[in-house]
Amino acid sequence: MDMIKVGPAKGQGCSGSFWDEKGRGELAQFFVAYNGIGVSSLQFLFYENSTLVLSDKHGSDNCNKFNAIVLDYPSEFLTSISGQFGLTYGYSYLKTISFCTNKGSYGPFGSTATDGSDFFNFEIGNYRSFCGFHGTGHGHGIGSIGVYVKPITTSMIHFRNPLVKVKREEDQEKKV
Repeated sequence: MDMIKVGPAKGQGCSGSFWDEKGRGELAQFFVAYNGIGVSSLQFLFYENSTLVLSDKHGSDNCNKFNAIVLDYPSEFLTSISGQFGLTYGYSYLKTISFCTNKGSYGPFGSTATDGSDFFNFEIGNYRSFCGFHGTGHGHGIGSIGVYVKPITTSMIHFRNPLVKVKREEDQEKKV
């Protein structure tokens, strides 16, 4: 099934090198490095084909605080990601980020100062819809961030009325 690319959320003046973790939805752990200005880097540990796989580090090494968050995999999964961007050193900069799961919330990580920055909130929902991250990084930190989600399947839907029928594209094509 195709994935939907959401975002990226970014501030003004977004630049940097693009990174992409598409199709990596089984998140086991994530790492957030930050300082008084904002989020310096993000890194993720995914579960793929019965193996733990560490992503590249996205962003910069400029940090003085670090958090490693371990999810209760496989029963815990992302339900939303939120934060804010600002302009620092002439770059779009992820000032703060928070992650919510079906079991709790983590963050905010980064700067606690609110100064009218660009806020974002990606509500993924209480299904296992998360399919990865994408964004940009530069020498000062994270310049943008987005997510991949997959549409829910009919097996995830619990109809109240058992007489409701789901039309599929293949059914429509057969009628033509």
